[in-house]
Amino acid sequence: MRAQTPRVVVVLSVVAILLTATSLIAKTTLSVESPVGSAKLWVFFTDKALSHGSEAAAIADFETALTERALERRAKVGIRVNINDLPVAGEYVDAVAATGVEIVARSRWLNAVSVRADLNEAEAIAALPFVREIRPVAKGTKPLPVIIPATDETRGQYGTRTFNYGDSYCQNDQVQIIDLHDDGFDGSGVIIAMLDTGFDTDHQAYRHLDIIGERDFINDDAVTSNQPGDPDGQDSHGTATLSNVGGMYAGEIYGGSYNAGFILCKTEMLEEEIEAEEDNWVEAVEYADSLGADVVSSSLGYLDWYTYADMDGNTCTTTVAADMAAARGIVIVNSMGNEGGNPWLYMIAPADGDSVLSIGAVDCDNYRVGFSSVGPTYDGRIKPDVMALGLYAYVATTEDTCSYGFASGTSFSCPITAGAVGLLIQGHPEWTPQDVIDAVHSTATQSASPDTLMGWGILQVSDAMYSEPLDVPDDDVIGGAALVWSAPNPFSPGTVLTYHVPSTSHVRASRAHAPGFRAGGRHVHGALGWPRQSRNESSERCLFLQI
Repeated sequence: MRAQTPRVVVVLSVVAILLTATSLIAKTTLSVESPVGSAKLWVFFTDKALSHGSEAAAIADFETALTERALERRAKVGIRVNINDLPVAGEYVDAVAATGVEIVARSRWLNAVSVRADLNEAEAIAALPFVREIRPVAKGTKPLPVIIPATDETRGQYGTRTFNYGDSYCQNDQVQIIDLHDDGFDGSGVIIAMLDTGFDTDHQAYRHLDIIGERDFINDDAVTSNQPGDPDGQDSHGTATLSNVGGMYAGEIYGGSYNAGFILCKTEMLEEEIEAEEDNWVEAVEYADSLGADVVSSSLGYLDWYTYADMDGNTCTTTVAADMAAARGIVIVNSMGNEGGNPWLYMIAPADGDSVLSIGAVDCDNYRVGFSSVGPTYDGRIKPDVMALGLYAYVATTEDTCSYGFASGTSFSCPITAGAVGLLIQGHPEWTPQDVIDAVHSTATQSASPDTLMGWGILQVSDAMYSEPLDVPDDDVIGGAALVWSAPNPFSPGTVLTYHVPSTSHVRASRAHAPGFRAGGRHVHGALGWPRQSRNESSERCLFLQI
């Protein structure tokens, strides 16, 4: 009798489940470090336990669980509810729970649950016929940012435009948010989800805040402010990041999209460090999707058992989930990470995703800050995408309900960018996540020559707002290279054209000997930038045209 092919392998070295190098049946090999006793594990299922004839009815029934806003956003990118959106099979979850484990989280998109299991329980789960794979839940830890209280001595002297921005002037002016505020944009009609440690919405900067929904994924309740059992300061980091997106108090602070609707998700735990677990992140993004979020601002990332080789845009659990969210019309804005001065150096998941807008940190003088993580991704794509202020960003603090301070990290350049992205979606509600990324890339300060330190440069959101995607007929595609974007449009005095180049294309251009192009009746010349990605069968390149 032929031996059966091994189905699931889990190797966990000195991990949470007393495993040194223990194999559970066969498929994936992992090595992680965590406390001895029990581990938090992902359990991935083979299917949704639906017969072919019952899929359509289940999908139609699940559509009623999504808001009209969520369905409209999906329609924008041409994706309807499908089998990946359906809940995990209840009978599968029950069978896993029957092994004695604690079910911690459930993910529709990943078709998985996270559990706390010891070695015997993990072996029992691996033996279940509908279990496809088991892997550990990755974590991320980072030191708490030092927040310097604002005093009369630390405050700057900044001018007033439409609003009095106080010390938030630099972070908004640097990325052109103030230009768009002057033009009347404020995030109205946009829904932004914040994933963080918790939020003190009693602060004066949030008296105007429109909260669409909130959920604590740590304690499994609807309270995102501090509650009994939370460590002191649990809500400090989230209160600070939220102010960079949605804060508003004249003379102190303005977030980019202060008039947006907000979904508050408490996903990160606070002890002596900020500790985040990826199952909370995945659950929160799926929750945000169901309520119709347009943007997710995530100032966290995951390393734990991952290696640089896993930063390929396809491997890390949160990266896979982020791509699924983007496919459903959500713009994922994520911190690049603060690993630039550490041995790791590179981005942390899900910042490696090609559908994720990954944000590095600069100072007010437009220089990259040394702690800001760098690229490229393991498969050679440029990261970060763009930069924003991450050194001494002005934030609301939890010292009292009218306190402010200065904080540093890509934790803050991320929400500054998310607030800017909210303005773009307000101005262009028809734009898909890829449209947003294209517009941001083609208008940032070094869009003609991106690199792996600062990506496409510092975000210039007003220029992005007034740029345009190019609708080029098939007969205008030269050598397989399809133009997709121009910015600024019209030329003033030049423009950057972004185009997709199939891997088989032989299109060439150089700064010194670029071919001539006709645009708007004028003869212009091009200079080829770096490829953004080589994933699938095409890459994206930027062509700078000077009249």
